[in-house]
Amino acid sequence: MVSFIKLGIFEREAKTPALNTRQLALLLCGLDPELKTQEIPTEMEKPYNIYYRHIGKWMNTSGLFRGGNSSLHDADKMFALAYPMIDDDLTPQPIKDRCLRAVAIIASKNNGKETLLRLGGEELSIKGAELSKNQRGMHRKEDERANTDILLGLLVKLLAKKVGHSYGTIEKPQISTIYNELCKLADEEGIPLTGLSKSTIYAKIRNSISSITYLINYIK
Repeated sequence: MVSFIKLGIFEREAKTPALNTRQLALLLCGLDPELKTQEIPTEMEKPYNIYYRHIGKWMNTSGLFRGGNSSLHDADKMFALAYPMIDDDLTPQPIKDRCLRAVAIIASKNNGKETLLRLGGEELSIKGAELSKNQRGMHRKEDERANTDILLGLLVKLLAKKVGHSYGTIEKPQISTIYNELCKLADEEGIPLTGLSKSTIYAKIRNSISSITYLINYIK
């Protein structure tokens, strides 16, 4: 069993028994759930505000939560509600996995279908039914994404190790340098970066490095 203190921030947060609206919105954005509002990076303010507003709206509509946005709520219900809101680029893999697991947990309980329907509508209810029928099959896509994150993390660390200097170190690759060089390369090769904003690329690289850190600690 991996020591709790050696886990990455998102692996630790995936184990939390309860969280509030702000913390869930930050996690979906790939940010530290304890960040103060004024500390949120400028490029992440819009995604955060969208998540915060819609999480609160869905919670109120469901009728399954007591207390407001600042109150702590059951993690299974919160993460299950967040499943339809996952962003492939921004949301860290441990949080994606936790959301999926929350849907499966609720789906396996009495009245699980009704609960999921109230949390996220028909889409979430259907996902719960699918998981109940074939949990292994539903995990395949998430496993593929996790493997892609690991591969990207290894490539980033390899680049930092081989080049060094402004690229950082294998322990701490310099994301800003890698981003700038990627943009230059794309421009030189005439490759459009449509859909790959700065915040998306930064989040992808951060998440991939986090996946490697988790793997290393897990092996230990």
